Amino acid sequence: MQSSRSRIALVALGLLVTMNGPGFFIQFRVLDHPWDWDGPVVRDLFVALSVASAVAVVLARAAGTLGPLRRGGVAAVALFSVWVASTSLWSVAPEVTRSRSLTYVGLAFFAVVIARMEADDRTRGLVVAVAVALVASLAAVLLSESISLDRNDDWRGIFTNRNSLAPIAGIGILLGVGLAVERRGRARLAALALAGLGAILMLGSGSRTAWLAVFAAAGVAAVVVFTRVGRDRVGARAVGIGAATALVGTGAVTVVVAQMWNEATFAQRRTIWGLVWDQIGERPIHGHGWFTMWTQPEFTSSHELLSRGSAHDSVMDAWLGAGLIGAVLFVTVVALALAGATTDAWRTPNAATATWLALVSFLVIENLTESFVLWYSYNWVLLMAAALTVGQRLRRGGDRETHEASEPATV
Repeated sequence: MQSSRSRIALVALGLLVTMNGPGFFIQFRVLDHPWDWDGPVVRDLFVALSVASAVAVVLARAAGTLGPLRRGGVAAVALFSVWVASTSLWSVAPEVTRSRSLTYVGLAFFAVVIARMEADDRTRGLVVAVAVALVASLAAVLLSESISLDRNDDWRGIFTNRNSLAPIAGIGILLGVGLAVERRGRARLAALALAGLGAILMLGSGSRTAWLAVFAAAGVAAVVVFTRVGRDRVGARAVGIGAATALVGTGAVTVVVAQMWNEATFAQRRTIWGLVWDQIGERPIHGHGWFTMWTQPEFTSSHELLSRGSAHDSVMDAWLGAGLIGAVLFVTVVALALAGATTDAWRTPNAATATWLALVSFLVIENLTESFVLWYSYNWVLLMAAALTVGQRLRRGGDRETHEASEPATV
């Protein structure tokens, strides 16, 4: 039990670190250090997380308790981590690339820790981290407008901007609703409170892309689970109904995006995407060096929107920093994460697997309009974990129910 609690604590603390907001809040707001990825607080937190995760994996491996990981996920995560570190050999700023890319190796170890947790423990770690971040953000909103509001008076809480707060709020909504369906009594009330808190902060943030991602992700999970349950009850025609529902949902999302396409949310992103694509064209295969171009004044000062520090699309940022090879490896990890979560929800349709599928889908959708592959983000860590996970490992009370895929690989 103590070991389980230790893993939950490590995951909760690690996720808070990778949310970036808490670390930068301490570094910038409390200690008055510059807003800098290499600042004393943020850098040290990521180093500590990387070392702790690597030690945890090595000790588990030595004790024979690491367990199986998905073969394809191991290969994709390892290749991505090694490749981004290799980009320091030809980077436009080798020292920056080297230090930042090595942190990604540590994040891969953190993903392994999460991947080998039972689903209940993983959920507990997620809930603790998200709840702490959301409660702290609401407190910041109530106590200090100068800290918690951006220049447009949108809520950012303890985060650096609204686009960092809103996805955490979205995760809170999905986790809360999923747990409310699954749990009873006080646990259900606590879950509903988490979902409600997420909704309040999402509304305050003013983010539309995050709301779109929440509804789309919930729709994906609902279609998969209800189609699977319907097939068992009413036969094969349920699959056709599910496919039709998915098509209608896709059409609805397309219509919403089309209506928003010329609004500032997407208009500014399209400008950024065009500028980044031009830069990708200079080194399309091997890239400019991982997480590096955004430190180069000659690039970031070429247009005011580039001062925001990312391409606002993870595929483009992977391509910019690590070339076509890095982008392909990123997409491979994402595809494996989605495939694994979808398979779990299809094989074992219940609230837990549906919630995990909704969360993974949400993380993937968010990467279309934000660069969560950068910033040492919890989003990337959870996607790697999903790609590495072999089935859902569920625990209920004193009994254990394990759902494993057919071809695990132990590392």
